[in-house]
Amino acid sequence: MANVVHFNKIVEINQALKQAGLSCSIHAVGGCTCCGLELRSPKAINQEEAILIINQCLKEQWLYVYPDGQLLRIESKFKKLVRE
Repeated sequence: MANVVHFNKIVEINQALKQAGLSCSIHAVGGCTCCGLELRSPKAINQEEAILIINQCLKEQWLYVYPDGQLLRIESKFKKLVRE
């Protein structure tokens, strides 16, 4: 359960996306973010820019997201460091 983004952080990330002028929001998949996050947008956006903003918000929790099909998977930075 270490790779979970809590509700308040989702709200914070959505505010950061809005402040950056991106017309999108993130949502928990299946009621729990351990399954991933979904990036929703009514129109085409720069997904890479959105992911940069999301990862900036998650860095204090030592988490990051990466695209996996239609979802954004949540991963621990510690796990990434072990792989390198």
